[in-house]
Amino acid sequence: MKKLITLSLVLALTALTACSNNSKSKTNAENEGSTAADIPTIVWQYPSQGNLGSGFQDVENALNAMLEKDVGARVEFEPVGLMESTKKASLAVATGEQLDIMLTAFTGLGPSVESGLIVPLNDLINQYGKDIKEQAGVLLDSSSYDSKIYGVPPVYVKGYSYGYVARTDILNKYGIKIDPDKKYTMDDLAQIFALVKAGEGKDFYMTIPWNTTQDPLNNSYIEYDKLTGSLSGGVLMLNRSFDDTTVTNLFDTDEYASYVAKMYDWAQKGYISSDAAITKQSPGSLFETKKYLGMMTWDGPLAAEEFKSSTGMDAVLIPMLDPYVANNGGQGIMWNITQNSKNPAKAMEVLNYIYKNKEAAWLIQFGIEGQSYKVVEQSDKGTRIEYMDADPTKLPYSQGYGIYGNRLEWPVLPPAPIDKNNILKEADDNIPESRYSRAIGYTFVQKNVSSEIAAVSTVIEQYTPAFNSGALNPEEALPKFLSALKAAGINKIIQENQTQLDEFLRNKEQ
Repeated sequence: MKKLITLSLVLALTALTACSNNSKSKTNAENEGSTAADIPTIVWQYPSQGNLGSGFQDVENALNAMLEKDVGARVEFEPVGLMESTKKASLAVATGEQLDIMLTAFTGLGPSVESGLIVPLNDLINQYGKDIKEQAGVLLDSSSYDSKIYGVPPVYVKGYSYGYVARTDILNKYGIKIDPDKKYTMDDLAQIFALVKAGEGKDFYMTIPWNTTQDPLNNSYIEYDKLTGSLSGGVLMLNRSFDDTTVTNLFDTDEYASYVAKMYDWAQKGYISSDAAITKQSPGSLFETKKYLGMMTWDGPLAAEEFKSSTGMDAVLIPMLDPYVANNGGQGIMWNITQNSKNPAKAMEVLNYIYKNKEAAWLIQFGIEGQSYKVVEQSDKGTRIEYMDADPTKLPYSQGYGIYGNRLEWPVLPPAPIDKNNILKEADDNIPESRYSRAIGYTFVQKNVSSEIAAVSTVIEQYTPAFNSGALNPEEALPKFLSALKAAGINKIIQENQTQLDEFLRNKEQ
């Protein structure tokens, strides 16, 4: 296996890149019939949790040294908040600012396609995305809209485990044992929370409610399929039956009413901080305060190990839902090429490169060997690395979102076993077909209800952060929320969604 990028090599490559008079650079440029000034720069959104770190530019320089040699391009990362990527991209395109590659994160493709923000990728992938096509496979079908591919997803598992990941030091302190074979409910968690809260006091909290997502308990409450990629279009209530294809307004269900009542109760009891609905701090930075027991999560069978690798704290997963596979409007996270990209072909080549050259993906995700991590084990089972600091946020470079290339080819971090990727693949393959949504591969075309989607999305954004944080009394706020959704047109969206889904299912069964 190729050795990972080392600090000494990066310094050498960076120096090479910086010296425009270097003879080898001249030779390469002449071979390409161009000069260094002719190498196109691809502006690429970079999801950040706020602190880029002192080594951020080193990583960008190292990647550019690789790209200039192998692709004939450079990148300029454009830092952006994960959930602000689409809004920032829309603004950039509207003002004529260069942005070649943007990120879609949990919002679905519909709004970006209908507004003309992004371009179809079928021809670009066929011509410049061979490695993407080979590795992503059917995931590209879930990155489509109206029969055209618009997104390039990271390659990972199709289904996830859902639950609550908790610090083992706190659980052990109170003698709390977790049964890995049990599926815990919110009431079960409440019993644990009550015991810990009584012992830790008023300034210690039980959960981080993820106010940046609309989904109850960060998807760990019940099984459902977010058909359009947004709750504005309705869901399939898979918790009731995986064969039920009735599109339902999640917010107008007994399940949601029960959920918001429990969240309000938790907040009243001090399980959730009073500023949870409005805080801008990331979950990782909140955990640094050591004032939280845990948080809801969705990941594979090694969620606790992933938690430790990112926070430095020992943890255990309290399982709440068995793994299942939903359409969820296609891929939740994907890369797109904007309509004002200066060089769409080269942008696709850059995207393909992080699938073709896994060392490039490792570089963006983990930083530079010798600066941010070290290799501690290599074998035919995989590569294990360790961060150079127990707290990854203190490293020169830290990327908190796992979205680059093929994640199943990444090195692993302790305490995950070196064969983690094989474990994940096997677990994914073992999800029974009975826990697959019937809507896999479905894409919702929103042009007939685009104005209603915009209006409903605004209402959802107004209410869900507060509901998810227990900041609203549901007896008063939930009826107002449902009334506002109805006035904004959610029933029209759901009816249109049902019509399209029914047609999709008929064609699928033929």
